[in-house]
Amino acid sequence: MKIDNSGKPLGSVLSRSEARTSTKAESGESASAEPGRDSVEINAFSARLASLESNLATQPVIDESKVAEIRQAIAEGRFTVHADAIADKLMASVKELLGKN
Repeated sequence: MKIDNSGKPLGSVLSRSEARTSTKAESGESASAEPGRDSVEINAFSARLASLESNLATQPVIDESKVAEIRQAIAEGRFTVHADAIADKLMASVKELLGKN
């Protein structure tokens, strides 16, 4: 893609709707849509998603009680690491990322 470095003022650049209209006119299609008339529709799913996002924003990122529990288990020597389980989950994660389910 070449960058136009002609120094044209921004006023001479077509807006997207004008460009679509002129492209349709050049190709012989009728430009039935009014230029500059864009619309947005928010459906129920989008509204629910926005609600969930705002609820998540209020939740803490780290579960401090879980961290304290693990810290206590390590201090008492009762925290065990299951290397096989970690390796299996790591491999499953890599396969998923690579698309090899």
